[in-house]
Amino acid sequence: MKKLLILGATACEVDLVRRAQALGYYVVVTDDHDDWTLAPAKYVADEAWNISWSDIDALKAKCRERGVDGASAGYSEFRVENLIKLCAELGFPCYATTEQLEITRDKFKFKEACRKHGVPTVKEYASPADVDEFPVIVKPVDRAGSIGVGVATNAEELQKAVDYAMEKSIVKRVIIERYMQSVKVDFYYAVEDGKIELISSCDTIPAADNGFERVVQTAWLYPSRYLDAALAKVDASIRRMIEGMGIRYGCIFYSGFVDENDEFVFFECGFRLEGGRQYEYARRRGLMNFQDIFILHATEGTTRTMKRGGGVNPSLKCATVNVYAKAGTIAKIEGFDRIALNGRCSLAAATARIGQKCDDDKAILDKIGIFSFCSESSERLRKDVEKAYSLLTVEDVDGNDMIYDRLDAKRIETHWN
Repeated sequence: MKKLLILGATACEVDLVRRAQALGYYVVVTDDHDDWTLAPAKYVADEAWNISWSDIDALKAKCRERGVDGASAGYSEFRVENLIKLCAELGFPCYATTEQLEITRDKFKFKEACRKHGVPTVKEYASPADVDEFPVIVKPVDRAGSIGVGVATNAEELQKAVDYAMEKSIVKRVIIERYMQSVKVDFYYAVEDGKIELISSCDTIPAADNGFERVVQTAWLYPSRYLDAALAKVDASIRRMIEGMGIRYGCIFYSGFVDENDEFVFFECGFRLEGGRQYEYARRRGLMNFQDIFILHATEGTTRTMKRGGGVNPSLKCATVNVYAKAGTIAKIEGFDRIALNGRCSLAAATARIGQKCDDDKAILDKIGIFSFCSESSERLRKDVEKAYSLLTVEDVDGNDMIYDRLDAKRIETHWN
C-alpha cells in the first residue's frame, strides 16, 4: 500500500483524504495544530503529524522515516508552494512548478500572461492616483479566497482598502481594478499529460445584501448559462495560455465576468483544487473525480490508471450553496448530515466549528459550510435547496440565527431559461 502525504488538515482536506483511502492509499496529513478540532482531517487520516506544512526539513526527514511515496496539497497556494519545495527535496512527482504557480497566484503576472495569449482581463489602475471612476475593488496580488479584498466608492475608502490589502499581502503589493457589477463566472479545466478538458463552468449568485461592502458568493450554478458564448469567444485563448504555461497535469480555474453582450473579462485563476469542491458533480456528469489527478500523479507521475465515466451527460445541473456567518460565536451547527442523506446531494459539509467567533467587518465572511445537489431538473434543484435550508440550523450563544444570506431558490428554477 502506497503512502500519500497531504499538506494541510482542514475540513476541506477531509474529502481528499477519504478519496485517497478509497483508491487504496495509506494517507498521512500534516499541519502544526495540536488541537485537532482545528484540523479535522487528522481524525479521518490513517496517520497525522503535528508538523507545519512549511517546515520542509522536518517533513523531509519524517517522510523518509515513515516511507512516504508521494505528497499532495489541496486548497491553498501557500501549501502548493511548499509542496513544490518538498517534492523537489524528496524526488517526488509534482504537478506544478514554481513558475506556473507564480503566474496563477500573482494577479499581475496572471494578467501579463492573459494579454500574451489573448485572454481579456478586467481594467486595472497603476496606483490610487490613477483611479478615474468608482467603485473599484482592491486586492493583495498574492492572496486568494477573497482574503484582503475591499471595495471603495470614494478616495477615502480607497486608501483604507489599499492599506487593508497591503496588510494581508505577503509580498506587500496590491492591485486596484474596476469593480464589476456583471455576472461572475468560473471555468475549471483538467489537464492530463498535456490534454486539456473543460470539466465544469458556473455562474455566481451574490448575497442579496452585499452592497459595496462585501463580496460574499451565496451560490454557484452549474453549468454556466454563458457556456456556449465562452466556448466561442474565450475557450481557445484560455487553452493557449494553459499550453503556454507548460502545464501537463492538474486542474486550473479561471474566474471572470460576463456582461449583457456576452463579453468576458478575467481577473484571476488558481492552479489547484477549487473551493466549490465539484469533483462529485464532475463524476456524476460522466467525467471523473478530478481529485484523482492530484492523488495519482503524486505517487505515479501520471494518471493513466484513473477511472473515467462512460459518457458525459450535458443536461446534468448542479446548485452549490455556500453558508456564511453573521457576527457572533457559534453555539450550534445542525443539519448537514441530514442534507447528505438526499440521493441527489453531491456535497454537504460543515467547515466551521462550535465555539468559533465570527466577525462581519471584512468583505468576506466566515464560512459555516457548503452543500450541493445535482439533477437534470431545475425544479428539483429548487425543491432540494429549499428542503436543505429547512434542515439547517446555525445559532449563536443567544439562540439567534447566524446564517448571513439564504438563496432565493426560485432563482434556480429560472436560471437556465
